[in-house]
Amino acid sequence: MTLGKPNRKKLVSGFTLIETLVGSFVFLLVALSAYGALGVLMDAVSASQAKISATSVANETFEIVRNLPYTDVGIVAGLPVGKIARTQTIVRDGYSFNTKRIIRSVDDPFDGTIGGNPSDSSPADYKLVDLDISCTNCKIFSPLKFTTLVSPRALETTVNNGALFVQIFDAGGIPIENASVHIVNTQTNPDTIIDETTDNAGWVKIVDAPPGTNAYNITATKSGYSQDQTYPLNGAAGANPVKPDATVVLQQITQLGFSIDRLGSLNISTIDNSCTALPNINFSLTGTKIIGTPAVLKYSAHTFTTNASGTYSLSNVEWDTYSALLASTSYDLAGVNPFQIFAVNPNETKTLQIIVVPHVNRAFLVSVKDSADVAVNGATVRLQKSGFDQTKITNTDTCSTPGQVFWNGLESGTYTLTVSKSGYQTSASSISMSANWQNKIVILNP
Repeated sequence: MTLGKPNRKKLVSGFTLIETLVGSFVFLLVALSAYGALGVLMDAVSASQAKISATSVANETFEIVRNLPYTDVGIVAGLPVGKIARTQTIVRDGYSFNTKRIIRSVDDPFDGTIGGNPSDSSPADYKLVDLDISCTNCKIFSPLKFTTLVSPRALETTVNNGALFVQIFDAGGIPIENASVHIVNTQTNPDTIIDETTDNAGWVKIVDAPPGTNAYNITATKSGYSQDQTYPLNGAAGANPVKPDATVVLQQITQLGFSIDRLGSLNISTIDNSCTALPNINFSLTGTKIIGTPAVLKYSAHTFTTNASGTYSLSNVEWDTYSALLASTSYDLAGVNPFQIFAVNPNETKTLQIIVVPHVNRAFLVSVKDSADVAVNGATVRLQKSGFDQTKITNTDTCSTPGQVFWNGLESGTYTLTVSKSGYQTSASSISMSANWQNKIVILNP
């Protein structure tokens, strides 16, 4: 028998399912990368086209400005007064551009300045034109800024106007750039309305401003900052504002300063004398900044109510010194942590605990601090009159009340209050106990 060659099965090559999936995944990654790169490229092309269109808008705007009579180069109802709209929306090549124009008269020091040495009787030497352009329907577009100068064709002549210089600074006296300054003069026809931003030294300088007595109402602010302003006579600040609306005098400089700073916040809680949350308590906060004499407060008493958890959060709080009081006859204020009169600093988040007890007869809160306005803990406070003599130590109650002691259920009459601590001079005073609640602040000197 002849043995033949064994039969061999042919091997068939191919891809397994895993190999197919891996290959598909790699292909997908490459395709997505290519698509992403194409998208970035198309966005860059679109942004470049939008920028070219915006530049064309700027060039056309400046050509219009340069071909206007010099006296017409100004903002409608602004300063200098002119025929140019402050804002305008322009559609070009499918792009919608918001344009903002700012025009300022410039007092060049070459021939002297207004109020300077030598003094320039015609300080509006030329005009600076700023053009800001943003795009509302562009996917990628950084706002553009263009600037040009426009000068008169004729020689200078003496003007019948003055100048208004405004500087904005923070609580520490540091100039604030890019602050918003809103100026309104209703004595002109039409009304003059100016919206400017401060330069890097905190200045807005309006040259060639029409004279007027208490004519310019000015408001200064910035996003996230407090607000400072002038006030009209007999307005919100009363008959004698601390900072009345500005007066501009012929060929003179009116200079004003405004102080603004970052806003803070307050987290307030109301608790009883065992430190347990007490809900739905009415309390008030009052500031100390004065906007009108003799005593028109910028932040007068505002009343708030804590929630069911005994808390209340207050945002956008201007830096100031505030006092906290209860706005209820059913309760007495037995102490405040950190203090019943407290300061909120710029950009500060402050926590305030108000200790509340049921009202009993007459109540008396004593707050002891040193000459640096720091609470004095461990001070001995003695209150006495005929038939009554009690001594307490500051900040020794269950709930922390720095530098404070509290009495209630007191009878009316005249008491002697003595406060002492080692290292300080003893303070003695006479107290007439007549009100339902009163607070005595004692300052101990070394």
